[in-house]
Amino acid sequence: MKSSLVSARLLGTLLLLSAPLTVMAGDGESPGQGDKPPPELVQANAEFVCFFMSEVSGQPKPKNCEEDAARELIQMYPSLPPEQRQQLQQLQDYWPTFLAEWRSLDELQRAALRSQWAAMLQEQQMQEGVGGSEPPPAK
Repeated sequence: MKSSLVSARLLGTLLLLSAPLTVMAGDGESPGQGDKPPPELVQANAEFVCFFMSEVSGQPKPKNCEEDAARELIQMYPSLPPEQRQQLQQLQDYWPTFLAEWRSLDELQRAALRSQWAAMLQEQQMQEGVGGSEPPPAK
């Protein structure tokens, strides 16, 4: 089930870009052309996904993380609407700056960001869960 884990990672990362993914990988719907993403876009987004998941979990990234994330992105790219393709492009453009800024932070600042990211990811998972975070209806 490695690819579904990567898909969850990719979706979690796209949440950070403030626009939830509305087209799920593998649904077969293609709103536009069936082209492939540029290699630089794939590389930057795969690196970001693996960085993000490693930082949130506090664990080293899995051995083939970037390769798996890249494969998942290439697979779902043809079915992404233009807005989400633009978000991936923005992430590619921002990634080097983000990484430089991350490296300039002290550990206390990094820990605070990790905590914020973990809370965002947890909130997303609760919203995607069956029934969301609402209590069951009263009888």
